[in-house]
Amino acid sequence: MTAAKEAIRLRQAAQRKRLLAPAYDPIRESCDIGEANTLEHQANSLLTPLKPLKTGSGGEIRPPMTLGMAGLEEALQKPDMLSLEATIQRTDLAEKAGVFELAIEAAESSKAEGAVQKMICHQMAAAHRHAMRLLAESEAQQDSVEKCRMAATASKLMDAFSRAATALQRLQTGSSQVVTVQHVQINGGQTAIVGNFRGANAKSE
Repeated sequence: MTAAKEAIRLRQAAQRKRLLAPAYDPIRESCDIGEANTLEHQANSLLTPLKPLKTGSGGEIRPPMTLGMAGLEEALQKPDMLSLEATIQRTDLAEKAGVFELAIEAAESSKAEGAVQKMICHQMAAAHRHAMRLLAESEAQQDSVEKCRMAATASKLMDAFSRAATALQRLQTGSSQVVTVQHVQINGGQTAIVGNFRGANAKSE
């Protein structure tokens, strides 16, 4: 069991102790709450790194050599072992997908902040790589049916890439679509409905 999983288990046990502490028995209640505090202290100790974590490329920090693990670590204001293990898993998945360098470069160039934005960048890198690979393979494919199948799959991956890029932009800018509808009277007494679509951050004219 990893340190993070053990810490979560200890925190759950502490919460259970605190919730079930019998209010009708002050002595037992005090003992249970004391045990809960001890469990929480143990959990916090497991989540506290022995040495400060160093920042690396792409807004990540390098795992301590004592862990014997390669990869990068998410830079947090107060990094702990839970974030360390989560970041190692994320970058390890990118490496297994064959997009480690692409994923880190995408996160760095887009100035991704936080785990969600970085995961979107990693997914975009994977979609790009596999879409381009399928397009290249389809060019060499003699079977027209298989050629079309590869091209269609590549198209879906590129569409997924575009939607992920849009989602990333919305997360970073906080923009949303605003629809303004105006009723305009024109010649003949007819009414025209004019729609104005813009982002929430756009300036009104």
